[in-house]
Amino acid sequence: MTQQELGDVEFVVIELQHDRLSPRVLEALLRQVEIGALRLLDFLIVRRVSADDYHLTEVDGDEFVLAGLELRTPGLVSEDDARHFLPELPVGTLAAVILVEPTWGERLSRDLSPRGDRVLATQPIPAVIANAVLDAVRRQG
Repeated sequence: MTQQELGDVEFVVIELQHDRLSPRVLEALLRQVEIGALRLLDFLIVRRVSADDYHLTEVDGDEFVLAGLELRTPGLVSEDDARHFLPELPVGTLAAVILVEPTWGERLSRDLSPRGDRVLATQPIPAVIANAVLDAVRRQG
């Protein structure tokens, strides 16, 4: 896969409840891949050891293959990418830093293209912000 083959990509950070990647997380990802909602690009595990220390672990690609998943661009997520999310992780937390490509945008662009229309921009809004705005609007109404 070359860089031109990618659409918009997103990071998803999932707090893991066990000391390893659980089959439940892999199954949830597989469902999203199977329905065509996303492509799984890359995946790292990060443990926040202390305020200033963390450990990164590359995942075993075979574990994904056994779950019916494929990492499309392994190695794309960097240590700097993972460090970006450290402030969100409490000390002692184990989390998956996942890079995904939501495929709805690609399908929409492909459907619009024959008519000359095109998507110019998208702007994800984090759920915490969207829900805060929704609550504020409901309180005013």
